[in-house]
Formats: sequence, C-alpha cells, structure tokens
Amino acid sequence: MRKETIAFITYDTEEDTYNIRLKNPLSVCWQITTKCNLNCKYCLSDSGLEGKYGLETKDAIKIINQLGELGINRLDFTGGEPLLRKDLEKLIQCAKYNHINTIVTTNTILLNQDNIRALKLADLVQVSIDGPEDIHNEQRQREVFHETIENIKKLKEEGCKIRLNSFIYNSNKQYVDYLINLSKELGVFSHLFIIFSPQGRGKNHLEEIIPEREVEKIKEKIIHCRKTENRNIRLYDYNEYIHSCVLLTPIGDVISQGFYEEDSINVGNILQQPLEEIFANEVFDHPTHILHYLQRRAKD
Repeated sequence: MRKETIAFITYDTEEDTYNIRLKNPLSVCWQITTKCNLNCKYCLSDSGLEGKYGLETKDAIKIINQLGELGINRLDFTGGEPLLRKDLEKLIQCAKYNHINTIVTTNTILLNQDNIRALKLADLVQVSIDGPEDIHNEQRQREVFHETIENIKKLKEEGCKIRLNSFIYNSNKQYVDYLINLSKELGVFSHLFIIFSPQGRGKNHLEEIIPEREVEKIKEKIIHCRKTENRNIRLYDYNEYIHSCVLLTPIGDVISQGFYEEDSINVGNILQQPLEEIFANEVFDHPTHILHYLQRRAKD
C-alpha cells in the first residue's frame, strides 16, 4: 500500500534558498536485536552472541503501531540476526496490519521452515554476499558461503523476493564485477552495494575506508550496469547520506547516522517521545533523507 508523506517547503528570502521538512520519515531501519550467530569483522552494529536480544514483544508492537499511525512507508528489520527473534513473524504481521512495507535482513544460516514462513510475509528479504567464497568467509569468520547461496535459492523457491546486499571495503573492492555477475546468475530481485563505514567493529579498521576517487569509480560502474542491464542495482554511501537515515536501536533509541560512529547522534527514544517530534530535530537532513530513498534518475 502506498502512503503519502506530508512535506513542508519554505523559502528563505535572505539566503534565496528553499528548505524541505517532512512530517515523518519515509523509512525506518530498526536493529530489532544485536544478537547474531555470526561475528563479521566489520559489522556496523557490533553484533554477536553477546548482543542485546531487544525489546519485549509488547513494546516492539507499540513501536510498530506508532510507525503505522505516523504513516511510515517502509520498515527494515535488521540486526544482528532477526531470525534470532522468536516473535519475528508476529512483528512482520503487525507491520503488514499497519500497511507498512517490510524488509528483513538475514544471513540465512538459521533458516528453517518456521522462519521461512515469517520471511514469506515480508515484502523483501535482504541477504549479504561480500565477494567470492574466501572473501565472504573471511568477513563472516565462518565458512558459510555455499550455505548462504543454497539458502538464497531456497528462499526464491519459496516465493520470497530477494535483494542481494554487498558490503564493499578496501580489501574486496576489486570484486564488484564478480558480485554483479553473481546476483545476475542468482536471478535476485535487486542488488544493493553498501560502501564501508567505520562504525561498530568497522571503527577499528580505518584502513578499509575506500578512497573517494575509487568510490566514484564504483558508482560509475554500478550506474552503467543499471542502465545497460536494466536491473535494480544501487549503491549506498554513508558519506553521501550523512544524517539522512533514521536508525532504531534494540532498545528504541533513535540514531541519526553519520559516516564515523562518533558523528552519529542519539536524538531520543521512540518509547519516550513520539517519532514525529524526534524527527523534527534539526540534526536530521530531510532533503537528503528524500534523496536517500528515491531513485536519483536526474543525477544518474
């Protein structure tokens, strides 16, 4: 279901500029847990077996109902590993009841018939592959490449719409072509490349920051491929979309994300203050938030 988002446009006569403010964000990314069965070297959320399980179901549902009342278009359930939440199916059902489009990001290693049923309720399932077998396994710190590939095929057979996510950093940037071909071979719905940001465990690996000139080359490659292959291939660069993403932590804190972790700002808690009020904080870059979630056809 499509929802309308109210935008307020004002003109500054002194600066001769227009400013756009939204009543609510278009999309919210929610780390519903930071517990994870893997221990990826550059994990943005520093997730692992010792992570936070997240809110109780009743509080999680309160948040989803609030997002529904506010008219949020899309909710990304991420982690950590969302399949570790025993109530994932119930949370997705609640989002669907509120007419919110849902995305679930999973490494698929815990896949079973029960959580496949939950994933089939989502509008999109995101699965990360970061390069060929050795590169992917090194980042995951476990030999899971082949299992992940087989689980992507299984989810496709079950009728799930799949997006491949690829985290690109200095040590794997040469595999962009490989990854583009892989997603084509797998026949997945879309492919999102995410440029390394030094957050979570990544903050201890500044050597993996890709030089700006090389990021631009990657962007050009992806833009060219999207045009020539007519596929939904996109790139997300934290450095380009500073303070445009609305991130919820497992306990409901609202984070405006920067490029470095120290640039990210805790703006409030959604269980203590309405998101509409929190999102009105000047720290959020509303015009960039809009660009973040739109296909930038004019620029591309």
